[in-house]
Amino acid sequence: MKILVVEDNEKLANAVLKKLENNGYAVDLFYDGEEGLYAIETSFYDLLILDLGLPGIDGIEIIKKLRSHHKIIPILIISARDELDQRILGLDCGADDYLCKPFELNEVIARVQALLRRTKYQVNSKITYNDLIYDTQNRTLMKSGEHVELSKRELAIFENLLLNIDTVLSKENIVEHISTFTESIHPSSVETYVSRIRKKLANSINLKTARGLGYILSSK
Repeated sequence: MKILVVEDNEKLANAVLKKLENNGYAVDLFYDGEEGLYAIETSFYDLLILDLGLPGIDGIEIIKKLRSHHKIIPILIISARDELDQRILGLDCGADDYLCKPFELNEVIARVQALLRRTKYQVNSKITYNDLIYDTQNRTLMKSGEHVELSKRELAIFENLLLNIDTVLSKENIVEHISTFTESIHPSSVETYVSRIRKKLANSINLKTARGLGYILSSK
């Protein structure tokens, strides 16, 4: 899954970035409100982590713009504005959760996981597919009780297919979900990753190529 972080405190922002990446997420980071708003209006993200006191444009204004344009994305505010009225304002404007600074990085991960589960309508963090069990919280894949080792990108692609089961995903769609501004991949590379996934998971998956369209993980 892909997350956008917009936070002007570079030390904190980079700590959050590293923590998210270590937990398997693709992450883009901006320190300026206008740059962050442009990124989210022109790219795909599963979740936005947003500070309020930003240069360029305030975080509250970013939320208002996104919601007025009917942009559906979970938003986690991280802010030093810990007054009750500020928390209420942030939530009333359309944020989904509010975390006051200072905070532990593990709490950010817990809030992110909770918001993503809620957005994806997952009551349970574990998804069963044939003899596979994928844990969206710990980002681990088990086959018949044994851990399956997938690379970070292979796991991201498999997760995207699994969360969109029986839906054709184009190479461009897959790239958009796993690439960041600092770590991009070419659509042609998707074929290589899909081939590796097929080899590692073999008969456990029904992963079809929709010629000229993309790939589909079938439930049948």
